[in-house]
Amino acid sequence: MVGYMKTSKPNIILFMVDQLTSFVLNAYGGSVCQTPNINALAKRGIVFDNAYCPYPLCAPSRFGMMAGRLPSKIGAYDNGAEFPAATPTFAHYLRQHDYYTCISGKMHFVGPDQYHGFEERLTTEIYPADMSWTPTPDFRDTTKDEERSYEFGVSTIDTVRDAGPIARSMQIDYDEDVIHHAVRELYTRARSEDDRPFMMTVSLTQPHDPYVTTKPFWELYSDEGIDKPLVPFIPVEQRDPHSQSLFYHYGQDKCQLSEQDYRHARRGYYGMVSHIDALFGELLKALNNSGLAENTVVVFSSDHGDMIGERGMWFKKTLFNPAIQVPLIVAHPDHKPGRTNAPVSLLDIFPTLLDIAGIRSDDIKTEIDGRSVLPAIKGENIDGPVFAEHIDGGTAAPRVCVRDGNMKLVLSRAYPTQLFDLSADPLELNNLAGLGHKAENTLSTLAESTWCLDTLLDDVIRSQTERKLVDSALAKGRQERWDFVPRPLHQNTQYVRRGDAFPAVERRGYLRYS
Repeated sequence: MVGYMKTSKPNIILFMVDQLTSFVLNAYGGSVCQTPNINALAKRGIVFDNAYCPYPLCAPSRFGMMAGRLPSKIGAYDNGAEFPAATPTFAHYLRQHDYYTCISGKMHFVGPDQYHGFEERLTTEIYPADMSWTPTPDFRDTTKDEERSYEFGVSTIDTVRDAGPIARSMQIDYDEDVIHHAVRELYTRARSEDDRPFMMTVSLTQPHDPYVTTKPFWELYSDEGIDKPLVPFIPVEQRDPHSQSLFYHYGQDKCQLSEQDYRHARRGYYGMVSHIDALFGELLKALNNSGLAENTVVVFSSDHGDMIGERGMWFKKTLFNPAIQVPLIVAHPDHKPGRTNAPVSLLDIFPTLLDIAGIRSDDIKTEIDGRSVLPAIKGENIDGPVFAEHIDGGTAAPRVCVRDGNMKLVLSRAYPTQLFDLSADPLELNNLAGLGHKAENTLSTLAESTWCLDTLLDDVIRSQTERKLVDSALAKGRQERWDFVPRPLHQNTQYVRRGDAFPAVERRGYLRYS
């Protein structure tokens, strides 16, 4: 150990990844994926067995998490939606209560505000900060014979065939840069005279498709050792109407995948997961070496999941569990490890981080939809429903989801209702809707009181129409880019500058082992 305890308030690290479905991890019953660092965190932390994202798409889910609000309530309808600067986030609250707030990596911020309460940003975003990813406001089921053009930011099924070992990729470059800056920032905090506690968000872009990884991580696995989907391929004509539409939305009718394609895609996905685990390990090593681990809460999660071939489906934009159920592990140095099967949500991260920081619920002056899960971290029971929604492309109308206990309802104005008893049917194969189950009416009433489904689609179309116009106008003439460009940090103290004398300037950079 090095360093010393600077503050009685705990530091917080929120480690986010992208498109990691929980069931592949050993901590959630997975038997193939090799993740020693995540496994170690799970052994010393609280594992939330039933954690959900609020939206199976990057930007809306992340905006909802940061604001503690359902994405539709803050206009986060899709990946081109602006995150308004006036929307309070957990970073604003923590900063207001004397935390140093910092982000290294992706949060998919769209709009001119690229901080949203963070005092420092260490890297740029991997995706554009403008509204160019706003989808065309055209909500209808995609059909088999329709000529389809794909918009910016939409995954297509042909990239599944790209799965395999590569020397480098854009995502690998980005994630390694994110960890490099995060590690250096931890050491800087340990040497800093600033005695504030810190909240650092470290956010990677893997294991988002395409499913490619470097040779060492690819070779951790063999074709023979890759597990098959828990639910085999379901012929498109036997799927529910929304899953049929999504089949054509992703172009699966134009790219037939073989069993080998499935195996290689999952192998590449597992390799990417092992890579993010290794990068996570680098961060934890720096946390220990900096002397900050004993007073730091570590939270591990993902923005949403990935179907990775389950039911013959890929990517996200569906409300089946592999796309919306995410890992959530919280290691708090003051509390014992354990597990809880209570349904929780990424929307709960906002109030939970504030609770960990000692910020009272009375101090939260803005509306939130989440609740603190710190009681569960302390070993107490929690309960209550969790909510998810999907409004983006691949659907003819908004689809919303409520899970309460073991019952899960999916409701839409355009598609048949789905109701699953996850205790008896964890793979969601038996739709109980319309069979007189008492939970259907209860959960439907809860959903209708949470969303105004009769007007939500009109709100989305209005927003997308306006944003398409704004984006088109701002693309003409002189362009003012919103993309964040990192600036040098700590430039007056990190290296030798005018007036610095040896050996004092060199000793200033020491971080000694104790």
